[in-house]
Amino acid sequence: MLKKVLLNAFLCTTFLGYAQDRQALWIDSVFQTLSVPEKIGQLFIIPVNTHAPAHEQDQLQDLIKTYQPGGLLITQGGPVSHVNLVNKLQEQSRVPLLVSISAEWGLGQTLDSTLNFPKPMALGAIANDELIIQLGREVARQMKILGIHLNLAPHADFESVPPPYPISLNYFSNEQERAVQKALAFMKGLHQGKVLASAKHGHRYQAIAPLEKDEPTKLFGEIDSVGLSLFQELATAGVDAIVTSHIHVQPENTIPQSSELFVSDVLRTQLEFKGLLIGEIPHLQKIAGDLADGEIEKLGLTMGHDMMISPDDLHDAIRKITRAIRRDDALEARLDDAVRKILKTKYQAGLIHPQSINPDNLQSRLQSPAGILLKQQLAEATPTVVKNDGEYLPLSLIEGNTFASVSIGASEVNEFTHYLDKYAYFNHYALRQPADTTQIVQHLTADVVVVGIFFDGSPLTPAEIAFMTGLSRKKKVILAHFGDPIELPRLMQLPVVLAGYTGDDWIPKATAQIIFGGLGASGQLPVSTGDLTGGTGIETKALNRFTYTVPEAAGIDSRTLQQIDAIAREAIDSGATPGSSVLVAKDGKVVFEKSYGWLTYQNQIPVTDKTLYDLASVTKVSATLQTVMFMHEKGLIDINKKASVYLPELKNSNKKDFTIKDILTHQAGLWPFLPFWSETVKDGNPLPEYYQNESNPDYPFPVTDNLFASKAMKDSLWNWIIKSKIREKPPRTVYDYRYSDMGFYILQHLAEKLLNQ
Repeated sequence: MLKKVLLNAFLCTTFLGYAQDRQALWIDSVFQTLSVPEKIGQLFIIPVNTHAPAHEQDQLQDLIKTYQPGGLLITQGGPVSHVNLVNKLQEQSRVPLLVSISAEWGLGQTLDSTLNFPKPMALGAIANDELIIQLGREVARQMKILGIHLNLAPHADFESVPPPYPISLNYFSNEQERAVQKALAFMKGLHQGKVLASAKHGHRYQAIAPLEKDEPTKLFGEIDSVGLSLFQELATAGVDAIVTSHIHVQPENTIPQSSELFVSDVLRTQLEFKGLLIGEIPHLQKIAGDLADGEIEKLGLTMGHDMMISPDDLHDAIRKITRAIRRDDALEARLDDAVRKILKTKYQAGLIHPQSINPDNLQSRLQSPAGILLKQQLAEATPTVVKNDGEYLPLSLIEGNTFASVSIGASEVNEFTHYLDKYAYFNHYALRQPADTTQIVQHLTADVVVVGIFFDGSPLTPAEIAFMTGLSRKKKVILAHFGDPIELPRLMQLPVVLAGYTGDDWIPKATAQIIFGGLGASGQLPVSTGDLTGGTGIETKALNRFTYTVPEAAGIDSRTLQQIDAIAREAIDSGATPGSSVLVAKDGKVVFEKSYGWLTYQNQIPVTDKTLYDLASVTKVSATLQTVMFMHEKGLIDINKKASVYLPELKNSNKKDFTIKDILTHQAGLWPFLPFWSETVKDGNPLPEYYQNESNPDYPFPVTDNLFASKAMKDSLWNWIIKSKIREKPPRTVYDYRYSDMGFYILQHLAEKLLNQ
C-alpha cells in the first residue's frame, strides 16, 4: 500500500513538474522572440465592436498587425460578426490575442442574440450556490464557443449604500459574507469551465485618504472601508486578474502616486496576488488629469499594471514607454515582469494552440436547451417571500374568490399578469398616474388584489403607498415587488410581500406561480435594509397545480416540440382547421403552450391561450384519443387492423374495411357531417321516445334545463352511425383527408368494449 501511495505521489509530482516546465519553456520561447515595441504592445487590450463598419474593421486589422497588442475586449456585437472579426484579428497577431468580455450575467450583457441570465443581485437571493456554480460553467461554455478567454467578472463589491437602481442589480449583496459566497461560487463555475475570471469594483469612484509607504498597517486597515476584503477572498481563491479601476487610494484629479503604492504594496504584497492587474486608461486619465499622449499609458505601467484597456494612442504609448525604459532599468524590469505574466495567462487560457473559432451552428450551440433550462431554474429560485401574514401564500382556495391585479410602473398586460391568468380569472388594471387611484378603487370589486411594482429607479410616491395601504384594509392584498429591495421597509405594513428584484429574466413568471402554488419559494433577501436582514426569506410549498417551465425540466427535448409549429401550419394551410391551441404537459409541468391561426376561416379573430372551445371537441382529444393511445401502448389494439376486427357489428356495414389508423387520421371515408339530431324531432318538436321534460332513470341526460334525453339515445346513435352513408371515391384509390366526428364515436365504442368501462 505504501508503495502505491509513493508511486502516485511521484507520478503527480513528475507530471506537475513537467507541466510547469512546459509552461516555462513556452513563455521563454515566446518572450525571446519579442522586440521591445512588441513587448510593450502586449500590455494593451483593444476595445472591439464586432458590428463596426467594414472600414473600421480594416483599420483594426492593420492596428493588430502593426503593433501586436496583447488582447481584445469585446464591447458590442453578435455571434456571427464576432466570429468573423475575431478570427481575422487572431490571424494578424503573431502571439495569440487574449480575448475578454464583461459577462457577469451572461454573454447577452455584451452580445446580441445570446442568453441573458439573472443579474448578480437576483443571484444573491438564490439559496443554492450550486446553481450559481452551474451558471459560471454555462457562461464559460458559451465563451469557449466564441473563443473568449477572460470574463471581467465577478463584481467584488458589497455596498452598505448601494448605487441607484438598476445599477445596484450588478452587486451580489451589501453583506460581506454573502457577497463573498456568491462571487466565489460564480468564479468556481468559470474555472470549472476552463476560462479565466477577473474581479472588479463597481462603476463608482472609490477613494480614501492618501497614505505613506511607512503606514502599511493603516493602509491595510482601510481595506474594508472600500470593500477590498472581497478582493482578498477572491485573490486567495485564485482569481486570475483584478481590474483596478475605481479602487485606488488617492483623491480625485491628482496623479495617483499613492495608487502605485496601492497596486504594488496592497494588491501584490499584502493580498499576495500573483495574477494580472488590469487598468482602464479612461479611468486613469480621469484621476491623473491631462497628460501628453502616451504619458498615461506609461503611468499605468509604472503604477504596477500588467495590462491596460483602451489605450488612447497606441503608437505614442509604445514610443513613450520605449524611450522611458532606455533610461530606467527598473521600468524595463517592470515591463518584462508584466509581459511574462501576460504570457503565463495566455498559456493558462490555452493560447499555445492556434486560435480559430468554429462558425457552424452558433445559435443552437450558444442557446442550448441546457442553458435555457438553467435560466429557468435560476429564475424560479430567485423570488423571495419577505412577509406572509397568516401563511396566506400559496393561495390554496381559488373557487369562491374573485381576483384583480394592479400594475405600477408597467402596463396591465405584462409577463406577471399573463401567468396570474393561468390560475384564476383576473381583471387587470394599471396605475399610471396618481389620479388613476380613484378610478381603480371604484372598479375594484375583487376579494384578492395582486399588486405588481415594476421599479424604474424612481421611488414609490406617498400616494402610491397610501393607495396600497388603503386597499389592504378592505381587500386581501399581495404585493410582488420587482425592483430595488432597499425600498421594501416602506412597504412592510402590507400583509404579504414578495421580492423579485427585477422585471426581467422570467422572474415575474416564477413569482406568479409561487403565489398560486405552482412553485414553492426558496429565495433569500440578498441585502440588509431597515429592519430586514439579509439571508432571510420565508419558504413556501408547491401545491398540486401546474407549473410552467421549459421542456427539458420534464425530460422532453425542446427540439422535438418545435415540430409542432410545422404540423399546425400545415393543418391551417391545408384548410383542415382555421386555427388551434396546443398545450403539452408532463408530470405536472406545462412545457409547451402556443396558439395558431384564427377562430374561423374568415381570419378575423385570432386564437389565443384564452380561447374557449366547446366541451365535446375538447373531449375527443382529452379523453377518447388518449384512451386509444393507451390501448395501443398496452398492445390491446393494432391500429393497422380493421376496426371491424374488434367491433363485429361493423362487419356487415359499409365500414367493414376501415382501419383504426385511417379513422384516426380522418382518411377512412366517413361522411363529414350528418345531423343525427333530426331523427329525434318531428316538425321541430322533440319526439317523446327520445325526450322528456323531467329527469328520471330512463331519461338521465340533460339537454337543457327542462329537457332530458333517453338512455336509449346512445344505442340509437350507434345504430345510425353503423348505417350511415360514406363518401364516394373512384375504384382502387384511397380516401383523402376529410374531418368527421363519427370516427370518434367508433373509437369510443371500441374503447368501452375492450376496457369494459
